[in-house]
Amino acid sequence: MDLSVEYFVHKRCSSQWQLAPERIPFHDLTFLLKGSGAYYSESGEYWLRAGQAVYLPKESLRRAQTQGMECVAFNFQASSPIPLSPGVLDWEQDELLRNYFLNFEKVWMSLDPQRSLYGQGMLLLILHRLQTLSGRKQNSPHVETIRQYLEQHYLEPLTVEEVAASVGLSPSYCGALFRKETGRTILQTVNLLRINRASAMLAYGGSGITEVALECGFSDLFYFSRVFRKVTGRSPRQYAAEMNK
Repeated sequence: MDLSVEYFVHKRCSSQWQLAPERIPFHDLTFLLKGSGAYYSESGEYWLRAGQAVYLPKESLRRAQTQGMECVAFNFQASSPIPLSPGVLDWEQDELLRNYFLNFEKVWMSLDPQRSLYGQGMLLLILHRLQTLSGRKQNSPHVETIRQYLEQHYLEPLTVEEVAASVGLSPSYCGALFRKETGRTILQTVNLLRINRASAMLAYGGSGITEVALECGFSDLFYFSRVFRKVTGRSPRQYAAEMNK
């Protein structure tokens, strides 16, 4: 999926703030950090509190108001359908998402000529994380147990057989169930967790790319670079250089 961020803002809105009715020519994804707000669309009326987000697809009729809130908002274009349902989504004040917002804002407000490429990669990570968090309530107990196991052990060498044994399922059924409910294979999920950690390490600085790859569970540097570029849209070296200017 190709994404193009047209507008990003992190702002505090007073009780005077509102959005006039408009049919939006972009996808709108807004996260509430503090306060509350109300969004209106032909798909429904959405009352949000801190820790929730609202997604309105392109061409939605949008109106909004608040009694006071702090939010981050993304307006973007997408080459294919977004894997989110219109309306309210829980992001649970997730710390990883907060770090994504901070990193996005840091680069977006800079004069970095590659900021649009960075924005695409970061928004993909944000959409993935939001989809993961909002989908947890709908998943089977087995999938939640698998997810927790992956989050606890993703830095270790993992096989589907080992993961399946942790929940008492056969490897084939375990892999099929996880992919059906999450839209990703176990390996893809492990790689995303590893790349999330690698991104944070490279952004912080002080570690070489080989060191980061090994610490994040990749024994093959070429494979690490290929997965990193696929997830973020840039090589580990480019990402590290941009984040440590």
